[in-house]
Amino acid sequence: MKVETLVLGMVETNCYLVSENGSLLIIDPASSGRRLVDRINRDYEGKLDGILLTHGHFDHIGAVDHLVKEYGCPVYGCRDDEKLFTDAAVNSLMGMNATVKSPITWVKGNSMKVGSIIVKIYYTPGHSPGSVMYEIGGILFSGDTIFHESVGRTDLYGGSFSQLKQSLDVLNSLPYDMVICPGHGESTTVGHELRYNPFL
Repeated sequence: MKVETLVLGMVETNCYLVSENGSLLIIDPASSGRRLVDRINRDYEGKLDGILLTHGHFDHIGAVDHLVKEYGCPVYGCRDDEKLFTDAAVNSLMGMNATVKSPITWVKGNSMKVGSIIVKIYYTPGHSPGSVMYEIGGILFSGDTIFHESVGRTDLYGGSFSQLKQSLDVLNSLPYDMVICPGHGESTTVGHELRYNPFL
């Protein structure tokens, strides 16, 4: 499995391109749709099997419609963030907003297969009502649920610190050496966060 990280947009969102056995997934295409299309066409044979959204905040969804128009690929997200995905009035910060007009397939259950890639799903409300983390090939893509020695803010629409604290309990069931690829900032591991993250 190959994981490529692109840092996109005004708030430096981590967008991940995950490829394996000829399939390609994009996690949180924040912005720069043309740049992503150029990269996919150049390095991934012009094929995109799906878009995974960790949550609905504007800085994680800006290029979704551009990619769907280009590739006709499915989009996956949690229904509890439907309002954030579709209503710019509640999904705005510092004068910036974005929505998703493309159809979204709502994730359900604990795993799914997109292309040839198996994706495990962890439901982690708190940063937003529909925040999820995806595990692919033993790597955890955490969105804004957890960062290196920090966690996502809970003062935006639908946020809940008590929910976030409860959601973070899932890390206790994961391998200590599991790599975490967050929505912003540097990667970390489950063990490092359990030891050094003040919110844990």
